[in-house]
Amino acid sequence: MKSQLTRISLFTAMFRVTKSFLVPPSSIRPQIRVRTLQSRHRKQYNAIRLTSSSSNNNGCDIDNLDEEVNVIFKTSSNEKNIPIQKGEILRSAMLKRGISPHNGRARLINCRGLGTCGTCAVEVVPVETDEAIEPKERNTKERLRLNFPPHGSSDQSSNLRLACQMQVNGDISVQKRTGFWGQDTGDLAEEFESQLWFGDL
Repeated sequence: MKSQLTRISLFTAMFRVTKSFLVPPSSIRPQIRVRTLQSRHRKQYNAIRLTSSSSNNNGCDIDNLDEEVNVIFKTSSNEKNIPIQKGEILRSAMLKRGISPHNGRARLINCRGLGTCGTCAVEVVPVETDEAIEPKERNTKERLRLNFPPHGSSDQSSNLRLACQMQVNGDISVQKRTGFWGQDTGDLAEEFESQLWFGDL
């Protein structure tokens, strides 16, 4: 009986100490609500600012936000015309429309558009206008990744780019090569449907 009382008193003392370190949930909730409201107001403010600047012709034109451009995606099986919104990132645009810029299992095992894995590498067919792709040349992430094995071979095309780093502003044509990373220089890869996982878009 004495040992049970000792256990109970010990448990009670431990609970009191632990309870003093706990933060009551009521003190956390209002802060979260305030932050949510602030972010909502910021989004509304940015939308209003965009509208007013476009109406004065000082900023971007809202009418151009709905403008579509065409991406021709060549694989070993076919050539597909993909209409996308002007200014979209190529990788995200393809995934949203059910086409994967990755080969086979790379649809699951990739960096989710961070530019570190190199599995979304596509070969861009040279275009007439320089403004079709932004940036026009490989950025720092692309230079680092595409010069690192399995990419970076001597016979690799200089037009190889990472789909997750390209913003499409005009009509372009791209083709996907074989290999897990799309690194092979010979044949075109087969077409794969997109499989969306957490963090893909």
